[in-house]
Amino acid sequence: MMDPMANLTAPGGQQQPGQAGTAPGEDSMEVFDMHAQMQNMQKMESIRSFMGIVSGCCAGILGLTDIRGIAFFVTMHLLVNGCLLGRVGGNIDKYRKGTGKVGFIMEGAQSSFMSFMLFWTLFYGLVYLF
Repeated sequence: MMDPMANLTAPGGQQQPGQAGTAPGEDSMEVFDMHAQMQNMQKMESIRSFMGIVSGCCAGILGLTDIRGIAFFVTMHLLVNGCLLGRVGGNIDKYRKGTGKVGFIMEGAQSSFMSFMLFWTLFYGLVYLF
């Protein structure tokens, strides 16, 4: 998303204050690619959807019911988002703009939960009812 190695220069090869490549501690201009942000968001959404499907299958096979199944989803959602945050080094602003860590963790919870519910009930029914 942001390219710290861009080393932007002004026309004529002179670096302007506030641009990348200046001395440490000075303001630097950020390079932000909207296409890269969209790819990052799509990849994270696919990971979360896959998490919802797999955790729903596991909850159904394990026979979790009521609050234990929902607690399993919350645990898995927090675990997967914690892994994603760890993968980016805890600096989510480097890869996407506009949300903090709490917003990042809560993002996609509803759609993941719908996938979780579908596969949870499907696999519970397949294993324990039929």
